[in-house]
Amino acid sequence: MVRTVVTRILLLLAVMLMTLTVTPASAASSYVGRQGIGLNGIDFRASSTVQRAQAARIAGTGAAWVRIEIDWWWVQDGGPSSYNWAGPDGAVAAARARGLKILLLIQKTPPWARTTADGSTPPTDPAAYARFAATTVARYAPQGIRAFEVWNEPNLWMFWADPVTGKPNVQGYVDLLRAAYPAMKAATPYAITVVAAGLSPWGTTGQSPEGHAIAPLTYLDQMYDLGAGGSFDALGWHPYTAPALPNDVADWNAWSQMSIDFRNPDGSIYQKSARTIMTENGDAGKLIVMTEAGAATAGDPSLTEQAQATAYRQAVDLRLSYTWAGPIFFYETTDRAPLTTVNPDKENYFGVYRNDGSAKPAVAVLQSVR
Repeated sequence: MVRTVVTRILLLLAVMLMTLTVTPASAASSYVGRQGIGLNGIDFRASSTVQRAQAARIAGTGAAWVRIEIDWWWVQDGGPSSYNWAGPDGAVAAARARGLKILLLIQKTPPWARTTADGSTPPTDPAAYARFAATTVARYAPQGIRAFEVWNEPNLWMFWADPVTGKPNVQGYVDLLRAAYPAMKAATPYAITVVAAGLSPWGTTGQSPEGHAIAPLTYLDQMYDLGAGGSFDALGWHPYTAPALPNDVADWNAWSQMSIDFRNPDGSIYQKSARTIMTENGDAGKLIVMTEAGAATAGDPSLTEQAQATAYRQAVDLRLSYTWAGPIFFYETTDRAPLTTVNPDKENYFGVYRNDGSAKPAVAVLQSVR
């Protein structure tokens, strides 16, 4: 047993050394340098004045992209024939005024389209989501938006709670994706990219004991088994790494999981990477879009501000070395609350700017990208 463990550790170290010394390839040509850098951080709920300030701050980092949420519940809270586009329109206008390219995330279910009180419950009829997604594409594609993400982190119960089990359901998400994809494509004469939902990190493979989380690699494998391959143009992925860094090769590290196959001492693969799963299913030509990435600077797990900057530097450099990488969208622009030393909630401290507007060291990293 001890010998097996030691052998496995030595193999992992060898993989790490190969990963860190390989000569970088050219990244996908459309996303070189800052053209592949984005942020999350224009709030559709905010006033137009705040939205313009948020867009200016994002543009000031040098980022070329922004990911903006289109909240289906917000837009159609009044019923299937009611539309309130004011907030999303303001966010889009603010981004466009700063010359930012836009990825629109379409998620959350209005009460009339679900059977529970929870907005993370998927719609009873996937066709209802497909109609709204198509309407969103028809509204924003003529404004120059060409990238649309179908839902967010459906491998977690907090974002996809099946109305019967309250847990993630791969079949349910695949049904949604297969309904939405042709409807979105038919809604515009422009060539658009439909991005499958960014998958959240969780362990290595399998699912949590209570079933509230499914590992992203397991989820992706099941998506293909259920016929999702023809219903997305790029794969979303959320390679959060804290308390580790992107360069720290480990089978549980969501960054490593994108492209590194982990092997047993006999050379057989015990954990296939997302890239290997995609290739085996005929999707080697599709990009992985990192629709969220980053690290909190307080809470658990988190990094120091300087370590956050180091993580961003590694992420930027590694992404450039991949031929299969689309844009990376760091999460997020500004901390949601002033720093507290009393039980800080990490969700408040993912920003590259502090709550008072002062820059963390990660801003300089982003500004250095050319």
